[in-house]
Amino acid sequence: MQAATRFQRFRHWIHAHPFLADTAFAAALYVVYAGSLTVLSNAVDPQTDTSWVEVGALAVAMAPVALRRKWLWGSVALSMATMVVSMTIDQPWLLGDGGIIWLVLTYTAAAHRTLPHALAVSAAIWAPVTASVFFYYWPIQEGHATNASLISMLNWVMASTAFFVGWVMRNRRMKLNELADRARIAEESQAALASQAVADEQRRIARELHDVVAHHISVIGVMSEGAKRVLRTDPDAAEEALTTVNQTARTALREMRDILTVLRSAREEPDGTDLEPQPTVDSLRALVSQTKDAGLPVRYHVHGEEYPLPTGVSLAVYRIAQEALTNTIKHAGPRAKAGVVVDYGEDEFRISIGDSGRGAPVIASFSGGHGLIGMRERATLYGGSLQAGPQPGGGYLVEAKFPKNAHLQGVH
Repeated sequence: MQAATRFQRFRHWIHAHPFLADTAFAAALYVVYAGSLTVLSNAVDPQTDTSWVEVGALAVAMAPVALRRKWLWGSVALSMATMVVSMTIDQPWLLGDGGIIWLVLTYTAAAHRTLPHALAVSAAIWAPVTASVFFYYWPIQEGHATNASLISMLNWVMASTAFFVGWVMRNRRMKLNELADRARIAEESQAALASQAVADEQRRIARELHDVVAHHISVIGVMSEGAKRVLRTDPDAAEEALTTVNQTARTALREMRDILTVLRSAREEPDGTDLEPQPTVDSLRALVSQTKDAGLPVRYHVHGEEYPLPTGVSLAVYRIAQEALTNTIKHAGPRAKAGVVVDYGEDEFRISIGDSGRGAPVIASFSGGHGLIGMRERATLYGGSLQAGPQPGGGYLVEAKFPKNAHLQGVH
Protein backbone atom coordinates (compact mmCIF):
# COMPACT_ATOMS: atom_id res chain seq x y z
CA MET A 1 0.00 0.00 0.00
CA GLN A 2 2.80 2.41 0.90
CA ALA A 3 4.66 1.51 -2.30
CA ALA A 4 1.55 2.23 -4.36
CA THR A 5 1.09 5.57 -2.59
CA ARG A 6 4.69 6.53 -3.25
CA PHE A 7 4.34 5.59 -6.91
CA GLN A 8 1.19 7.73 -7.20
CA ARG A 9 3.01 10.65 -5.63
CA PHE A 10 5.90 10.16 -8.06
CA ARG A 11 3.50 10.14 -11.02
CA HIS A 12 1.79 13.26 -9.72
CA TRP A 13 5.16 14.98 -9.38
CA ILE A 14 6.09 14.03 -12.97
CA HIS A 15 2.82 15.44 -14.34
CA ALA A 16 3.18 18.58 -12.24
CA HIS A 17 6.83 19.23 -13.28
CA PRO A 18 7.25 18.03 -16.89
CA PHE A 19 10.42 20.03 -17.58
CA LEU A 20 12.19 18.72 -14.48
CA ALA A 21 11.08 15.17 -15.30
CA ASP A 22 12.38 15.47 -18.88
CA THR A 23 15.67 16.93 -17.62
CA ALA A 24 16.09 13.99 -15.23
CA PHE A 25 15.36 11.60 -18.10
CA ALA A 26 17.95 13.32 -20.32
CA ALA A 27 20.49 13.19 -17.49
CA ALA A 28 19.88 9.45 -17.08
CA LEU A 29 20.43 8.88 -20.81
CA TYR A 30 23.55 11.01 -20.68
CA VAL A 31 25.03 9.00 -17.79
CA VAL A 32 24.28 5.70 -19.51
CA TYR A 33 25.72 6.76 -22.87
CA ALA A 34 28.76 8.57 -21.43
CA GLY A 35 29.59 5.53 -19.32
CA SER A 36 29.15 3.22 -22.31
CA LEU A 37 31.33 5.46 -24.48
CA THR A 38 34.09 5.51 -21.87
CA VAL A 39 34.00 1.74 -21.39
CA LEU A 40 34.04 1.05 -25.13
CA SER A 41 36.84 3.55 -25.74
CA ASN A 42 39.03 1.94 -23.06
CA ALA A 43 38.25 -1.50 -24.42
CA VAL A 44 39.38 -0.51 -27.91
CA ASP A 45 42.37 1.56 -26.80
CA PRO A 46 43.29 1.60 -23.09
CA GLN A 47 45.44 4.68 -23.65
CA THR A 48 42.43 6.72 -24.85
CA ASP A 49 40.97 9.26 -22.44
CA THR A 50 37.58 10.86 -22.99
CA SER A 51 38.09 14.63 -23.25
CA TRP A 52 35.96 17.33 -21.61
CA VAL A 53 34.99 18.48 -25.09
CA GLU A 54 33.39 15.13 -25.77
CA VAL A 55 31.62 15.20 -22.40
CA GLY A 56 30.24 18.69 -23.11
CA ALA A 57 29.26 17.78 -26.64
CA LEU A 58 27.31 14.79 -25.35
CA ALA A 59 25.44 17.07 -22.96
CA VAL A 60 24.44 19.28 -25.90
CA ALA A 61 23.37 16.18 -27.85
CA MET A 62 21.06 15.15 -24.98
CA ALA A 63 19.54 18.65 -24.60
CA PRO A 64 16.64 17.94 -27.03
CA VAL A 65 15.36 15.27 -24.65
CA ALA A 66 15.12 17.81 -21.81
CA LEU A 67 13.43 20.40 -24.05
CA ARG A 68 11.11 18.05 -25.93
CA ARG A 69 7.81 19.04 -24.26
CA LYS A 70 8.68 22.64 -23.53
CA TRP A 71 10.11 23.41 -27.00
CA LEU A 72 9.47 20.51 -29.41
CA TRP A 73 10.37 22.17 -32.71
CA GLY A 74 13.49 23.67 -31.13
CA SER A 75 14.49 20.22 -29.92
CA VAL A 76 14.04 18.81 -33.42
CA ALA A 77 16.13 21.64 -34.91
CA LEU A 78 18.88 21.17 -32.29
CA SER A 79 18.94 17.42 -32.89
CA MET A 80 19.21 17.86 -36.67
CA ALA A 81 21.93 20.52 -36.26
CA THR A 82 23.89 18.15 -34.02
CA MET A 83 23.58 15.43 -36.67
CA VAL A 84 24.87 17.77 -39.41
CA VAL A 85 27.82 18.90 -37.29
CA SER A 86 28.65 15.32 -36.36
CA MET A 87 28.71 14.25 -40.02
CA THR A 88 30.65 17.36 -41.08
CA ILE A 89 33.52 16.81 -38.62
CA ASP A 90 33.24 13.03 -38.96
CA GLN A 91 32.64 12.49 -35.24
CA PRO A 92 29.68 10.09 -34.87
CA TRP A 93 29.98 10.09 -31.08
CA LEU A 94 28.75 13.71 -31.06
CA LEU A 95 25.28 12.44 -31.79
CA GLY A 96 25.18 10.62 -28.51
CA ASP A 97 22.90 7.67 -29.08
CA GLY A 98 21.11 9.63 -31.79
CA GLY A 99 18.60 6.91 -32.57
CA ILE A 100 17.14 6.97 -29.05
CA ILE A 101 16.88 10.76 -29.09
CA TRP A 102 14.99 10.74 -32.39
CA LEU A 103 12.67 7.98 -31.14
CA VAL A 104 11.98 9.96 -27.96
CA LEU A 105 11.16 13.07 -30.01
CA THR A 106 8.88 11.03 -32.29
CA TYR A 107 7.05 9.55 -29.31
CA THR A 108 6.70 13.01 -27.75
CA ALA A 109 5.19 14.45 -30.92
CA ALA A 110 2.63 11.65 -31.19
CA ALA A 111 1.80 11.71 -27.45
CA HIS A 112 1.43 15.48 -27.01
CA ARG A 113 0.47 16.96 -30.37
CA THR A 114 -2.41 16.63 -32.81
CA LEU A 115 -2.06 14.04 -35.55
CA PRO A 116 -1.12 16.48 -38.38
CA HIS A 117 1.37 18.25 -36.14
CA ALA A 118 2.87 14.96 -34.97
CA LEU A 119 3.25 13.71 -38.55
CA ALA A 120 4.97 16.95 -39.54
CA VAL A 121 7.43 16.66 -36.65
CA SER A 122 8.14 13.02 -37.43
CA ALA A 123 8.75 13.81 -41.10
CA ALA A 124 11.08 16.66 -40.08
CA ILE A 125 13.12 14.16 -38.07
CA TRP A 126 13.21 11.02 -40.17
CA ALA A 127 13.46 12.47 -43.67
CA PRO A 128 16.86 14.10 -42.90
CA VAL A 129 17.94 10.99 -40.97
CA THR A 130 17.14 8.76 -43.95
CA ALA A 131 18.97 11.14 -46.32
CA SER A 132 21.99 11.16 -44.00
CA VAL A 133 22.15 7.36 -44.04
CA PHE A 134 22.46 7.27 -47.83
CA PHE A 135 24.81 10.29 -47.77
CA TYR A 136 27.06 8.46 -45.31
CA TYR A 137 27.36 5.52 -47.72
CA TRP A 138 27.93 7.75 -50.74
CA PRO A 139 29.41 6.93 -53.23
CA ILE A 140 27.54 3.67 -53.41
CA GLN A 141 29.90 0.75 -53.32
CA GLU A 142 29.31 -2.93 -53.43
CA GLY A 143 27.00 -3.91 -50.59
CA HIS A 144 26.64 -0.38 -49.28
CA ALA A 145 23.31 0.24 -51.00
CA THR A 146 21.88 -2.81 -49.28
CA ASN A 147 23.21 -1.64 -45.91
CA ALA A 148 21.72 1.83 -46.40
CA SER A 149 18.33 0.36 -47.36
CA LEU A 150 18.26 -2.01 -44.38
CA ILE A 151 19.26 0.71 -41.93
CA SER A 152 16.65 3.08 -43.33
CA MET A 153 13.97 0.40 -43.17
CA LEU A 154 14.89 -0.40 -39.58
CA ASN A 155 14.78 3.30 -38.70
CA TRP A 156 11.30 3.72 -40.15
CA VAL A 157 10.03 0.58 -38.40
CA MET A 158 11.29 1.89 -35.05
CA ALA A 159 9.95 5.36 -35.82
CA SER A 160 6.52 3.94 -36.69
CA THR A 161 6.51 1.91 -33.48
CA ALA A 162 7.44 4.93 -31.36
CA PHE A 163 4.81 7.04 -33.13
CA PHE A 164 2.11 4.41 -32.61
CA VAL A 165 2.92 4.02 -28.91
CA GLY A 166 2.80 7.78 -28.44
CA TRP A 167 -0.48 8.05 -30.35
CA VAL A 168 -2.04 5.29 -28.21
CA MET A 169 -0.86 7.00 -25.03
CA ARG A 170 -2.33 10.32 -26.18
CA ASN A 171 -5.71 8.74 -26.92
CA ARG A 172 -5.64 6.94 -23.58
CA ARG A 173 -4.82 10.16 -21.73
CA MET A 174 -7.59 12.03 -23.56
CA LYS A 175 -10.05 9.24 -22.73
CA LEU A 176 -9.07 9.32 -19.06
CA ASN A 177 -9.44 13.10 -19.00
CA GLU A 178 -12.84 12.80 -20.62
CA LEU A 179 -13.94 10.20 -18.07
CA ALA A 180 -12.60 12.38 -15.25
CA ASP A 181 -14.54 15.36 -16.61
CA ARG A 182 -17.70 13.28 -16.87
CA ALA A 183 -17.24 12.02 -13.32
CA ARG A 184 -16.68 15.57 -12.07
CA ILE A 185 -19.74 16.86 -13.92
CA ALA A 186 -21.83 13.94 -12.66
CA GLU A 187 -20.68 14.59 -9.09
CA GLU A 188 -21.46 18.29 -9.39
CA SER A 189 -24.85 17.50 -10.92
CA GLN A 190 -25.60 15.00 -8.16
CA ALA A 191 -24.69 17.56 -5.51
CA ALA A 192 -26.81 20.19 -7.24
CA LEU A 193 -29.77 17.83 -7.52
CA ALA A 194 -29.45 16.87 -3.86
CA SER A 195 -29.31 20.53 -2.83
CA GLN A 196 -32.30 21.28 -5.04
CA ALA A 197 -34.22 18.37 -3.57
CA VAL A 198 -33.53 19.58 -0.03
CA ALA A 199 -34.52 23.14 -0.95
CA ASP A 200 -37.74 21.96 -2.62
CA GLU A 201 -38.64 19.82 0.37
CA GLN A 202 -37.92 22.68 2.76
CA ARG A 203 -40.22 24.95 0.77
CA ARG A 204 -42.94 22.32 0.86
CA ILE A 205 -42.50 21.84 4.60
CA ALA A 206 -42.61 25.61 5.08
CA ARG A 207 -45.92 25.86 3.23
CA GLU A 208 -47.37 23.09 5.38
CA LEU A 209 -46.08 24.73 8.54
CA HIS A 210 -47.68 27.96 7.36
CA ASP A 211 -51.00 26.15 7.58
CA VAL A 212 -50.08 24.85 11.03
CA VAL A 213 -49.36 28.36 12.28
CA ALA A 214 -52.54 29.64 10.67
CA HIS A 215 -54.42 26.96 12.59
CA HIS A 216 -52.87 28.16 15.85
CA ILE A 217 -53.85 31.74 15.08
CA SER A 218 -57.42 30.64 14.33
CA VAL A 219 -57.57 28.82 17.67
CA ILE A 220 -56.32 31.94 19.42
CA GLY A 221 -59.03 34.02 17.77
CA VAL A 222 -61.82 31.62 18.66
CA MET A 223 -60.69 31.10 22.26
CA SER A 224 -60.12 34.80 22.90
CA GLU A 225 -63.57 35.60 21.56
CA GLY A 226 -65.06 32.94 23.80
CA ALA A 227 -63.16 34.25 26.83
CA LYS A 228 -64.43 37.74 26.11
CA ARG A 229 -68.04 36.53 26.12
CA VAL A 230 -67.84 34.55 29.40
CA LEU A 231 -65.41 36.86 31.22
CA ARG A 232 -68.11 38.32 33.51
CA THR A 233 -70.47 35.35 33.78
CA ASP A 234 -67.94 32.48 34.11
CA PRO A 235 -64.45 33.69 35.14
CA ASP A 236 -63.07 30.14 35.50
CA ALA A 237 -64.00 29.26 31.93
CA ALA A 238 -62.54 32.55 30.76
CA GLU A 239 -59.28 31.85 32.63
CA GLU A 240 -59.07 28.37 31.10
CA ALA A 241 -59.64 29.82 27.63
CA LEU A 242 -56.97 32.49 28.17
CA THR A 243 -54.52 29.82 29.35
CA THR A 244 -55.13 27.93 26.12
CA VAL A 245 -54.64 31.17 24.19
CA ASN A 246 -51.35 31.78 25.98
CA GLN A 247 -50.01 28.29 25.25
CA THR A 248 -51.17 28.36 21.64
CA ALA A 249 -49.65 31.80 21.10
CA ARG A 250 -46.27 30.64 22.44
CA THR A 251 -46.32 27.62 20.14
CA ALA A 252 -47.34 29.73 17.15
CA LEU A 253 -44.63 32.32 17.82
CA ARG A 254 -41.95 29.64 18.10
CA GLU A 255 -43.00 27.95 14.88
CA MET A 256 -43.35 31.29 13.07
CA ARG A 257 -39.85 32.26 14.14
CA ASP A 258 -38.38 29.01 12.89
CA ILE A 259 -40.43 28.91 9.72
CA LEU A 260 -38.63 32.03 8.52
CA THR A 261 -35.42 29.99 8.41
CA VAL A 262 -37.11 27.33 6.30
CA LEU A 263 -38.58 29.62 3.67
CA ARG A 264 -36.07 30.26 0.89
CA SER A 265 -38.15 31.53 -1.96
CA ALA A 266 -40.81 34.11 -2.58
CA ARG A 267 -44.38 33.42 -1.67
CA GLU A 268 -45.93 30.80 -3.92
CA GLU A 269 -49.39 30.96 -5.33
CA PRO A 270 -51.70 28.70 -3.32
CA ASP A 271 -53.28 25.79 -5.05
CA GLY A 272 -56.29 23.65 -4.25
CA THR A 273 -54.47 21.57 -1.64
CA ASP A 274 -53.96 24.66 0.56
CA LEU A 275 -57.66 24.58 1.41
CA GLU A 276 -57.50 21.00 2.74
CA PRO A 277 -56.79 20.31 6.45
CA GLN A 278 -53.30 19.01 7.13
CA PRO A 279 -53.10 15.33 8.17
CA THR A 280 -51.80 14.26 11.59
CA VAL A 281 -50.92 11.06 13.44
CA ASP A 282 -54.62 10.45 13.87
CA SER A 283 -54.86 10.27 10.07
CA LEU A 284 -52.57 7.20 9.94
CA ARG A 285 -55.49 4.81 10.27
CA ALA A 286 -57.10 6.31 7.19
CA LEU A 287 -53.76 6.12 5.38
CA VAL A 288 -53.42 2.43 6.26
CA SER A 289 -56.96 1.83 5.01
CA GLN A 290 -56.18 3.56 1.72
CA THR A 291 -53.01 1.49 1.36
CA LYS A 292 -55.00 -1.72 1.87
CA ASP A 293 -57.42 -0.61 -0.82
CA ALA A 294 -54.41 -0.15 -3.14
CA GLY A 295 -53.64 -3.87 -2.74
CA LEU A 296 -50.95 -3.90 -0.02
CA PRO A 297 -51.82 -5.81 3.19
CA VAL A 298 -50.90 -3.55 6.12
CA ARG A 299 -51.11 -4.03 9.87
CA TYR A 300 -51.27 -1.05 12.21
CA HIS A 301 -50.19 -1.20 15.87
CA VAL A 302 -49.95 1.46 18.58
CA HIS A 303 -47.74 0.93 21.65
CA GLY A 304 -47.73 3.02 24.80
CA GLU A 305 -50.09 5.59 26.18
CA GLU A 306 -50.97 8.18 23.57
CA TYR A 307 -50.09 11.81 24.18
CA PRO A 308 -50.50 14.88 21.97
CA LEU A 309 -47.67 15.72 19.56
CA PRO A 310 -46.82 19.18 18.27
CA THR A 311 -48.78 19.82 15.10
CA GLY A 312 -45.66 20.05 12.92
CA VAL A 313 -44.27 16.78 14.29
CA SER A 314 -47.60 15.07 13.76
CA LEU A 315 -47.64 16.23 10.16
CA ALA A 316 -44.04 15.07 9.63
CA VAL A 317 -44.88 11.61 11.02
CA TYR A 318 -47.80 11.26 8.62
CA ARG A 319 -45.72 12.34 5.61
CA ILE A 320 -42.95 9.89 6.48
CA ALA A 321 -45.42 7.02 6.76
CA GLN A 322 -47.09 8.10 3.53
CA GLU A 323 -43.75 8.19 1.68
CA ALA A 324 -42.62 4.82 3.02
CA LEU A 325 -45.88 3.03 2.22
CA THR A 326 -45.96 4.53 -1.27
CA ASN A 327 -42.47 3.20 -1.96
CA THR A 328 -43.43 -0.18 -0.56
CA ILE A 329 -46.32 -0.39 -3.04
CA LYS A 330 -43.98 0.53 -5.91
CA HIS A 331 -40.90 -1.53 -5.06
CA ALA A 332 -41.63 -4.31 -2.56
CA GLY A 333 -43.24 -6.71 -5.03
CA PRO A 334 -46.69 -8.26 -5.54
CA ARG A 335 -46.68 -10.60 -2.49
CA ALA A 336 -45.25 -8.16 0.03
CA LYS A 337 -46.88 -7.30 3.34
CA ALA A 338 -46.30 -4.21 5.43
CA GLY A 339 -46.65 -3.05 8.99
CA VAL A 340 -46.87 0.33 10.70
CA VAL A 341 -45.93 0.53 14.38
CA VAL A 342 -46.42 3.72 16.39
CA ASP A 343 -44.65 3.80 19.76
CA TYR A 344 -45.43 6.50 22.33
CA GLY A 345 -42.31 6.17 24.46
CA GLU A 346 -41.56 8.04 27.67
CA ASP A 347 -38.66 9.97 26.13
CA GLU A 348 -39.28 9.74 22.41
CA PHE A 349 -41.93 9.06 19.84
CA ARG A 350 -41.14 6.40 17.25
CA ILE A 351 -42.79 5.24 14.05
CA SER A 352 -41.63 2.19 12.07
CA ILE A 353 -42.78 1.20 8.61
CA GLY A 354 -41.52 -2.19 7.40
CA ASP A 355 -42.30 -4.63 4.63
CA SER A 356 -41.45 -8.20 3.63
CA GLY A 357 -40.68 -7.42 0.00
CA ARG A 358 -37.48 -7.29 -2.03
CA GLY A 359 -36.09 -4.37 -0.07
CA ALA A 360 -35.66 -2.00 -3.00
CA PRO A 361 -34.05 1.36 -2.18
CA VAL A 362 -36.46 4.16 -1.31
CA ILE A 363 -36.07 6.43 -4.28
CA ALA A 364 -39.60 7.30 -5.29
CA SER A 365 -41.55 10.19 -3.87
CA PHE A 366 -45.15 11.03 -3.09
CA SER A 367 -46.77 14.18 -4.36
CA GLY A 368 -43.57 15.85 -5.37
CA GLY A 369 -41.43 14.72 -2.40
CA HIS A 370 -37.90 13.42 -2.72
CA GLY A 371 -37.84 9.99 -1.08
CA LEU A 372 -35.24 9.55 1.63
CA ILE A 373 -34.09 13.15 1.31
CA GLY A 374 -37.55 14.47 2.15
CA MET A 375 -38.20 12.02 4.99
CA ARG A 376 -34.83 12.65 6.61
CA GLU A 377 -35.27 16.41 6.22
CA ARG A 378 -38.63 16.27 8.00
CA ALA A 379 -37.25 14.22 10.89
CA THR A 380 -34.15 16.37 11.32
CA LEU A 381 -36.20 19.55 11.23
CA TYR A 382 -37.72 18.60 14.60
CA GLY A 383 -34.56 17.25 16.22
CA GLY A 384 -35.35 13.66 15.26
CA SER A 385 -33.57 11.04 13.21
CA LEU A 386 -34.45 8.62 10.43
CA GLN A 387 -32.96 5.30 9.42
CA ALA A 388 -33.86 3.32 6.32
CA GLY A 389 -32.45 0.23 4.71
CA PRO A 390 -32.90 -3.44 3.83
CA GLN A 391 -33.17 -5.91 6.70
CA PRO A 392 -30.97 -9.02 7.14
CA GLY A 393 -33.96 -11.37 6.93
CA GLY A 394 -35.41 -9.60 3.91
CA GLY A 395 -37.66 -6.64 3.42
CA TYR A 396 -37.12 -2.96 4.04
CA LEU A 397 -37.53 -0.86 7.20
CA VAL A 398 -37.99 2.88 7.67
CA GLU A 399 -37.85 4.12 11.26
CA ALA A 400 -38.17 7.70 12.51
CA LYS A 401 -37.65 8.94 16.05
CA PHE A 402 -38.66 12.27 17.58
CA PRO A 403 -38.02 13.70 21.04
CA LYS A 404 -41.15 13.80 23.14
CA ASN A 405 -41.04 17.60 23.33
CA ALA A 406 -39.86 18.11 19.75
CA HIS A 407 -40.05 21.47 18.04
CA LEU A 408 -38.50 23.10 15.01
CA GLN A 409 -34.71 22.93 14.99
CA GLY A 410 -34.11 25.24 12.02
CA VAL A 411 -32.39 24.42 8.74
CA HIS A 412 -28.97 22.78 8.66
